[in-house]
Amino acid sequence: MATIETISVTEPFLDVACALGEGPFVEEEQGTLRFVDIVRKELHTVALSGDSSTHRIVGLDDSVGVTADIEGRNNNNEFLVAAKRGFALLDRNTGKLSYIKKVYEDDAEMAERMRFNDGAVDSRGRFWAGTMNDFHVEELKAEGTVFRLDPDLSLHRMIENVSIPNGIGWSPDDKTMYFTDSPSRGIYAYDYAADAGTISNRRVFFQLGEDDGSGATAAAVLDGCAVDADGNVWAAVHEGSSVLKISPQGEVLAKVQLPAWKITCPVFAQGGVMFVTTAGAAKEDGPPEGSKAHGAVFKVHTGTRGMPVNKFGPF
Repeated sequence: MATIETISVTEPFLDVACALGEGPFVEEEQGTLRFVDIVRKELHTVALSGDSSTHRIVGLDDSVGVTADIEGRNNNNEFLVAAKRGFALLDRNTGKLSYIKKVYEDDAEMAERMRFNDGAVDSRGRFWAGTMNDFHVEELKAEGTVFRLDPDLSLHRMIENVSIPNGIGWSPDDKTMYFTDSPSRGIYAYDYAADAGTISNRRVFFQLGEDDGSGATAAAVLDGCAVDADGNVWAAVHEGSSVLKISPQGEVLAKVQLPAWKITCPVFAQGGVMFVTTAGAAKEDGPPEGSKAHGAVFKVHTGTRGMPVNKFGPF
């Protein structure tokens, strides 16, 4: 096995103590980072400079898992989100959600049981996002779905029977889609037809295990991910205190070591920088020694350029 590079981060960029920090999104034009706390139903924004005085929290009507900008709209106060009951416009000033497509309209029980988790927008402006059981559901079941919302607002069920759908991304040549299925500890690759928005030929791209060089424990699972311009997949390790850099061939090349335990999602910014969200950890969770900044946001100097950020629509 080749030597794995280790990048160590010792202090948080923003020590905010989220219950479940997720969905980091770099707003380059505004010079801000936005992210959500799914549990507390909050939208957070902070300057990319790291000035904590710029940190702002807005309460939301419902939980939100992931956000996306909209093509052709210069109104920075509104963007698209995958929320509790479907896809909605979010007013960042008020926290008000205006649903444009609910996903369980014909099944009131499922609408109550489910919530959206993670997702991403593809090169043709389609929003892919997955649902899972909400926090109040006692027994986690594989009844989630990865939906694809097209710019014409048509809705498509793309991957069925998942329990914790997580990071989604595409290779630089747009021929492969990656999908993280957390309970399986795996990232799956699909052949991707960009024009049609279809996927096929599902196979294991990476499996978290004892011999992959990650050092992850048996309790660790993969969470959100980001793809860089070289085609490497950077995957958060929940209950693993790290982000792994995985080559297009599925080999671990590097590991970002963080002083938090439940790492949730990375995102690239300009200048070879990555931001990483995390979730909180209670004492009974048994986080390892040295894991202190639970729920914080971290800034990592990777020297790596990310893929261009796709916008939804226009619609």
